[in-house]
Amino acid sequence: MVLFNHATREMTAKIVYYGPGLCGKTTNLMVIFDKLDPSQKGKMLSLATKTDRTLFFDLLPVDIGRVGAFNLKIQLYTVPGQVFYNETRKLVLKGADAVVFVADSQPSMVDSTRESFANLLENLEQNNIDPNDTPIIVQFNKRDLPGVLPVEELQEALGLEGYPYTEAAAIKGEGVMETFHLVSKITAKHLYARLQGKPIPVEKAKPAAKAEPEPEPEPEQAAPNPFADSVPFPESQVDSSYERMEEVSLEQLLSEGRERPSTMSGNVAVPVDMDDVEELDAEALMPVEDTAVAVMDAPVADDQVALLEQKVTSLQSELDSIRESHRVEIEEIVRDLTDLTARLRRLIES
Repeated sequence: MVLFNHATREMTAKIVYYGPGLCGKTTNLMVIFDKLDPSQKGKMLSLATKTDRTLFFDLLPVDIGRVGAFNLKIQLYTVPGQVFYNETRKLVLKGADAVVFVADSQPSMVDSTRESFANLLENLEQNNIDPNDTPIIVQFNKRDLPGVLPVEELQEALGLEGYPYTEAAAIKGEGVMETFHLVSKITAKHLYARLQGKPIPVEKAKPAAKAEPEPEPEPEQAAPNPFADSVPFPESQVDSSYERMEEVSLEQLLSEGRERPSTMSGNVAVPVDMDDVEELDAEALMPVEDTAVAVMDAPVADDQVALLEQKVTSLQSELDSIRESHRVEIEEIVRDLTDLTARLRRLIES
């Protein structure tokens, strides 16, 4: 989750280097740290164990310049590769804006690399990060070693077809900065699109289909499938969606009155102003009265009818008495008004 600080005029994105143990994650960060200008990098933190070079994470804040009136910074993390550090990997992956998956190109590492990528997708989902809406760049590392598999075979064996990728030999510093520049470019454009409210779908290039021999005709053929030749996604280049994106500075967004979306900051907007909502306690609520139930078929006794008639007669006499008393009072008022009117006329005529 990108951090957007208006007070300090900084926007910080988080990129995590992920992969199996000893695949070259920490080596990537060490090369980046060594090649960056001292004014563009922060302090690197590294904790090592006997089995792997990273116990918790490597943190490398990189200042890549200003975007409008804001400083754009990128924090680089790596995760431990061993299976028993899964909780730590999940913790470090939380809030990631992009992932660089470092794949070991050696044939002996295919199984562990495949398991690590499946673990990455699982931890992304458990951190409420959509893998289909998060840039994932693959780095096929250790290409300098003899006997490594071709990239096409690795993509098929690891299930990494369609992801943007680079080839590297991190121990020699080859391909490391190319990977960093690619993931920085894709992440920046992806974040700009999200700030505009128009997220870019992370597209993957469709792998080329293999030609299959035509089956021999059979006497009885099943009904043809009308969707057999349909293509679910249009074929596109790896980075075509990002190249079509128009870059807009944060200063321009702010000048248009835009604010950071709530999904970026983690704050959910409340559609109702809570100051205008009146809270009622139990005493202010309307009391619940017993509901009268009319029994339609119950028989009515003669004495009850006589009692009701007496009550009606009594109420009628009381009503007549009230009307008579009010009539006398109204007549007296009218009489007084008549006398007063006559006096006023005499005063006016005199």
